[in-house]
Amino acid sequence: MAILEIVLPSLKKDASLMKDFEEKLAPQLTTKLAKAGAKNGLLGPLATEDGRDVSGEYRQILLLEWESARYFDAFVASADFAEFAGELKAKYAAAPARPTLFDPADGGDELSSIFGGDAVVVEYLAVKPRDASEAGVEAVLTKLRSGSGGLARFGAPRVAVGSSANLETREVAVVGVYASDAELDAAKTAAARQELLADLAGVADVTNFVARVKKILPLA
Repeated sequence: MAILEIVLPSLKKDASLMKDFEEKLAPQLTTKLAKAGAKNGLLGPLATEDGRDVSGEYRQILLLEWESARYFDAFVASADFAEFAGELKAKYAAAPARPTLFDPADGGDELSSIFGGDAVVVEYLAVKPRDASEAGVEAVLTKLRSGSGGLARFGAPRVAVGSSANLETREVAVVGVYASDAELDAAKTAAARQELLADLAGVADVTNFVARVKKILPLA
């Protein structure tokens, strides 16, 4: 089954290093990911966290679709990954990056959709249910998907939901993609979205990340 990987790397606050990362290391990573079988990928700088401007903090978001966790595991065990991770740690990273894997709630169709079309702005909601049991996580997933309109209440043209597969304390990811900041801003004003987020806040802690991304996979 397809799986979503989300990584939030923090890079050193150095403009020349950032340029070097974008021009050299990121393309090398893309080539290695394509070789490893990653199906789709988006990469770009975080713009806000819970509405706070973090554009000057040199933080990134990487979203990848893998055909299955087996492909991810094989890549992490490979020499290509070791080479990339070593260079990232030695020269660019301000802190260790933790990859989180999410199983898509619908089996993968929604997941593939978020990588299609023009994905310029990504909104990632990191949802931590206060009841992290299997039942508590399922209750959050049901809350997100049920009700009038389901996931459409977020206002994103394409949105996917998944639950974490490699964390001791379970989390839920909601990822929506937008063609512009204006499209996201318009979605935020919808009453249905505001009601859903207020309802969600009653059972989970939610962190909202917004990033401006570029498609890195599949290779052109």
